[in-house]
Amino acid sequence: MSEADAGAKEEEPSKEEEKPVPAKQLDDRRSMSMDTNDELLALHSVYYNGKALRLQVTSPHIYYIVFRILRKVCNAIPALAVGLPLNWDKIEKPDNNAVVSLTKQYNRVAKPFATNWSGSYNTDVLHEWGEPNCNKLVATEITGYAYECAVPRPADLNHYYKSFTSETYGETNLEQMASIIDELKIGSHDVFVDLGSGIGQLVCFTAALAKCKKCVGIELSPTPANYASNLGDYFKKLMSFFGKNCGKYEHIQGDFLNPKFKKLICEEATIIFINNFAFSPDLMFRITNELLQELKNGTRIITTKPFGAHKKGITYRSTSDINAISQTIELKSMESGVSWTAKEVKFYCTTMDHAKLIRYYEEEQRKKDPNYNPVREESEFLIVMVLFVN
Repeated sequence: MSEADAGAKEEEPSKEEEKPVPAKQLDDRRSMSMDTNDELLALHSVYYNGKALRLQVTSPHIYYIVFRILRKVCNAIPALAVGLPLNWDKIEKPDNNAVVSLTKQYNRVAKPFATNWSGSYNTDVLHEWGEPNCNKLVATEITGYAYECAVPRPADLNHYYKSFTSETYGETNLEQMASIIDELKIGSHDVFVDLGSGIGQLVCFTAALAKCKKCVGIELSPTPANYASNLGDYFKKLMSFFGKNCGKYEHIQGDFLNPKFKKLICEEATIIFINNFAFSPDLMFRITNELLQELKNGTRIITTKPFGAHKKGITYRSTSDINAISQTIELKSMESGVSWTAKEVKFYCTTMDHAKLIRYYEEEQRKKDPNYNPVREESEFLIVMVLFVN
């Protein structure tokens, strides 16, 4: 969720202009003890343009996830279950050897079956799962599978953060994110950047549902950043298996206040997501002054704590505030929209509007001089400049 600036003395970010480095892979799954010898599980895809799903079993929970995917596919296309044991799909949690056996038998049927289906999305049978693009349901389920693959025990994440500070881990519900995407009409023309992206599920989900030009997550803490790298790999394999399109996405470990990210944030980004609910005042101040003040006109910032004053006009004393160059509105929110409480947490959208301050000064000038005309003033200035040059 966050950057680790709270509860410590402020440190200036490194001025070194280095290239952002993707997070490393997690090698240690502390929550799983069983030795799986990294067995490979494979499922042949029957989806149009789908690729075979191949998952290295780095921990036992992968078997159950593959079993659920297999059950989903066979429930949609019963013919694929030919040869599978009676009531195999009614088993609550099969043992690992049974899953291996089920996948092998499924693949014997699925490969020739997929050949017969070649060249068709088969939406009559597969419905939304046969479409090339994800709707909310499909994007949510695929992101959920990737999340479960990458994070066997989500509760473990809280061990890596200080209690309720800028380091506190908290997730935004995918249902809430889908509502934001719909309300703000986020789409293929946007560049989405999640500052303090945690394990990166919002980055993948937004890439799937909104198909943005680019989705980037930046997370300071190494452990969640490593989980994000794994989640991104699983997400890619699952999207490929189901034959789905998505926008480009990337997970990066680093401090988003580092100058090396300034071009991405201030020049490229059109949508910035910041789950700043537990951010310290010092970190909020640094984000405002080091990033928000330099964002390009029209950039939209989604937050859980507003940077700009909601429905508040400019006054002489507030001309230096972020509110003077932005507009803030409250977005639709829902109960259980975040992981840390079942209560409704409000979301806000601050849109950069650099002309707002100009309009304020023009209005103040009109109050002093009723004959003041900014267009005329500018024209007269240009005439004088032309005469001066000539």
